[in-house]
Amino acid sequence: MNQLLNNKNSLCAKLNYILIIILPVTLFIGSLISNLTVLFICVLFIIDLIKKKNFFLIKDFNFKFLLIIYGYLIINSLFVSYNSESLFKTVVFIRFFILSYALYYYFDLFKNDFLKFWFIIFLIVSLDILFEFYVGKNILGFSSVYHGRIASFSGDELKVGGFYFGFLFISLCFLSDKKKALFILFSSFFFIIALLIGERSNFLKVLLMYIFFFMLFVDISKMKKLFYVALLIIVSTIIINSIPQLKGKFYYHVFKTYAKELENNKKLDYETIIKKNQYLSHYYTALMISKDNLLFGSGFKTFRFESYKEKYTKKEDGFIFGASTHPHQTHFELLAEIGIIGYLLIISNLIFILYRQIKLDKSFLTKSSILFILASLVPLLPSGSFFTSYGATIFFINYSFLIRLKRN
Repeated sequence: MNQLLNNKNSLCAKLNYILIIILPVTLFIGSLISNLTVLFICVLFIIDLIKKKNFFLIKDFNFKFLLIIYGYLIINSLFVSYNSESLFKTVVFIRFFILSYALYYYFDLFKNDFLKFWFIIFLIVSLDILFEFYVGKNILGFSSVYHGRIASFSGDELKVGGFYFGFLFISLCFLSDKKKALFILFSSFFFIIALLIGERSNFLKVLLMYIFFFMLFVDISKMKKLFYVALLIIVSTIIINSIPQLKGKFYYHVFKTYAKELENNKKLDYETIIKKNQYLSHYYTALMISKDNLLFGSGFKTFRFESYKEKYTKKEDGFIFGASTHPHQTHFELLAEIGIIGYLLIISNLIFILYRQIKLDKSFLTKSSILFILASLVPLLPSGSFFTSYGATIFFINYSFLIRLKRN
């Protein structure tokens, strides 16, 4: 007990208590603030461990696994990327590995407080999304430049869908030991809000998380599981069809790309289907880059350069198809930038911790992260960049709950 009090009362722990509470908020403020917050959390965590002579990190097998991945990324940047910007971003990427262990460590000390405040933050964001959906602007006056999508506190960057996907089930952890009716009420409310945001890919991932939740973690008969899954799909379909902007976003916009060809009764050949679809063209370009750089990829954070090379781009009416800052899909991004070797290292690590935690830890917090990782790894669904600050912060927040083990 005295050791626990000492851990909680240290200056580093008190400062990180504040920083971790506000961490979700910093994701809306901007990359500079969120990166500084992550950096301070990591530095304070390391100082805290050194002061207490706690060296559990160097004994942890999974952390050693992450260091192998980090070493590969460094070597990849030095000998494949040939780019100083890429090398710098690789060197500082270790902050996300350390962040996951910092959260692992401090959640043991302040878990209830963190979950309570994160739930409040998530609820405020949810109410703000609902407000913007009906009023057209959020409570700060931000509005979306894209019809059918909600901006909320993310403003022009339209990142609220990724935030919602990353924190939904973490927020529900606060209610997991409360009254069952309260949990069902808020989980239903959050599901509907995820739909109102108007981001197809992130909503489909949220839907998959709910489906995985029923199929993997709810102790009911198979028929009841199928009933609840069917109910989710039916409710989603009814809501989409009853709201014009959602109907346009989920149905019409999908086929709008090919409208001209379909109107003229033109045959949609393989090349046209890929070229005319923003995401498919990115995927195709990533696969071509991966094919040319099979083992090691083109280099960490280099898709933004490689995809604009003439041999990978398709130009028509002055528009370049397939070129972007990242491929908008995690699997294709890993294969294109760090090759099969890097891809297998990262996927192997995720499989390892998923397998270990499913066997060792049955807490709702662990289940929430399992659902997030499984939905994140679904092939073909568009995603943000795995290596950007925003995406990596959300990913490794969830990852941190998968390295948690039951303490004696």
